[in-house]
Amino acid sequence: MITNSVVEGTPPFVGTRPFGIEDDHIFFGRDREIREVSGLWRGHRLTLLHGGAGVGKTSLVCAGVIPRLRAEGEHVLPPGHLWRRNAYPAAAFPAQNVFTLALLSSWHPSESPTRVAGLSVLDFLRRRGSKDRFGLPVRTFAAIDHADLLFRDSVPHRRQRRRFLDQLVEAMNGVPDLHLLLAAREEHLDELRALGERLAGDTGAAYALGAFDRAAAVQAVRRPLDGTGRSPGPDTVEALVDELRTIRTPWAVTAQQIPTVAPAMLQLVCARLWADLTAEPAPPAERLAADVGQVLTEFCGQALATVAADHRRAPGEIVSWFRATFAGRGGPVTARHAGAEPPGAEVSGAVLRAVEDLHLIRVARRDGNRLYELHHPRMIEPVRTLGARPGPVRRLEPAERLREAERALSEGAGELARHHAEAVVRACGKGDLRTLAEAERLLGNIACEHDRPETAAEHYRSAASVFEVLQDTRAVGLLLAALGRLLMDGSAAEAVRELRTAANRLPNDLVVQVALAQALWQAGRTRAALAVLDTVLTRDGDTPEALRARGEMLADLGHAEPALRDLRRVDHHDRASTHAAWMLAETSRRPGPAGAPEGSAAAPEGAETGQEAALPASGRGEATWPDPGGVPVENVESGPVLLRVARTHRLRGQDGAAAGLAARALAARRPPLPPQLRDEAFRLMGPGPHGDA
Repeated sequence: MITNSVVEGTPPFVGTRPFGIEDDHIFFGRDREIREVSGLWRGHRLTLLHGGAGVGKTSLVCAGVIPRLRAEGEHVLPPGHLWRRNAYPAAAFPAQNVFTLALLSSWHPSESPTRVAGLSVLDFLRRRGSKDRFGLPVRTFAAIDHADLLFRDSVPHRRQRRRFLDQLVEAMNGVPDLHLLLAAREEHLDELRALGERLAGDTGAAYALGAFDRAAAVQAVRRPLDGTGRSPGPDTVEALVDELRTIRTPWAVTAQQIPTVAPAMLQLVCARLWADLTAEPAPPAERLAADVGQVLTEFCGQALATVAADHRRAPGEIVSWFRATFAGRGGPVTARHAGAEPPGAEVSGAVLRAVEDLHLIRVARRDGNRLYELHHPRMIEPVRTLGARPGPVRRLEPAERLREAERALSEGAGELARHHAEAVVRACGKGDLRTLAEAERLLGNIACEHDRPETAAEHYRSAASVFEVLQDTRAVGLLLAALGRLLMDGSAAEAVRELRTAANRLPNDLVVQVALAQALWQAGRTRAALAVLDTVLTRDGDTPEALRARGEMLADLGHAEPALRDLRRVDHHDRASTHAAWMLAETSRRPGPAGAPEGSAAAPEGAETGQEAALPASGRGEATWPDPGGVPVENVESGPVLLRVARTHRLRGQDGAAAGLAARALAARRPPLPPQLRDEAFRLMGPGPHGDA
């Protein structure tokens, strides 16, 4: 049974952040929605929860629906998200699907990301599924919050995003007891429904979450206050709610009341005024109205000043644009009229997203247009009173600002992420060493995202030195592993030394051991590399990264059958390096043009990172390969991938294509060919000063 208790002296309202799992004891006003969404989630394999920004989707799922289902005995995973949280150095997991790793890490938050690295969504759910006392599988309830990231054009890693969506389809098909809930903003409802068609064969059960009505808003305020032991004055809560429904504008003679209250605005005001609400005597209506107006004016001013600072604009310009666009008499405006299009207009799409994320505006899509309007009409009066200098920049505490940097990076705003992270480094004092270390680690991740390995290594070393002071062995070990991986393209011997140090720190971390094996392979130490992988798989025969690495090495060595035994146990369509190894091993079993599958061959296309190639595949089944001469490979920089494709060409009698790809494999540097494969590349180049005589 959930109890309503609040620690003495702490606000019983969350303010501008959403409610989390730990806030269920102060989450009220959504009884009907909790009951209805829980019923839909139970009764359908796919549930689509949608609503405007700030309407409370995250809060409903985390503090309402999940606690209810868990209290009733259901197996519910922790809330899932697609943000790349700053819990690990990205360079330690260079080939991971960023969406998959983020989701599985959030579904399994108590463990290191190394425990889920290399798993697909289907693999994870099969391993983490629950059973009843008779050993039969029970329903698994899984939620993905902020599914908007799957639909935003600004989000990087488009190929990985497509593959992640394929994994969700595979999970829905492969786990009959999976019940999936996706939460996204209203503007993406069409895309959400289209995804539902892919996942479940229909659009699933959709639920539109709206704002509070008056009764729900009163309950959302009164019940948390009851938990403080301090009762609000007579009619005080009702007066506050009514004030938040009251709209005053210069073009209306009298004030008007609307039926709804925005949950985000309600929490903001209550967090600032909660002590006054329980004061004796209760504040008069005039003072309450003035206090609410002041809170909203300060919030809007500080939020717009923050947006201006983050996007290097003059605060007065942003305020003037915002007031003219959203606090006038007109209704919703399209993106063009809001200034997001065309290029060169008043503000960018990034600014529009920023003011939406701060719950200043909300967005809908109608007749193909994105429509923007003020988050709630109660804000018209405060916005119109803002001056050219709206107020001080509203800066979060360093740890909270670091979360903003993570979010910006996930949405493709790398420069904004770096701006936030560097500010966190400057703001951290002696008591914020962990936040400082995490900020340096994030700056390393941002540098990796923008292909600056030397800068990334510098930040990783700084982070490792601080984590060393904090005696956080796991964090130090993963950072050393990241440094080792960054060194692989330049000096395999140095990479081996760095990764041996990391392995000494984390002797039981299988991902670090796999990285060591790959560095040994790059250094030409074939037996040592395979020995490390054999040891890993002896300890845990289902380690995907070890199976993948050993399968690729065995394919390169010409051991087709053992290579295929490993590669068939992982998703060999997920990464180009693995796919090329699988294709080489399959072709090696039936060499020659006559032995190849009808109409099949293989060649990669450039991957987004420039380090991998993406091989065409036909959904979840086996690949069908077009004529390799017709597949572009100009963006591929991986020596091993190019050589695998070259060898496949040779096996299929296409010597000219093989020779050209082999020459490129010898020149490739990301990563370069290991020494044990260079002779094979020279051989494939044919007669000449470097090839066969």
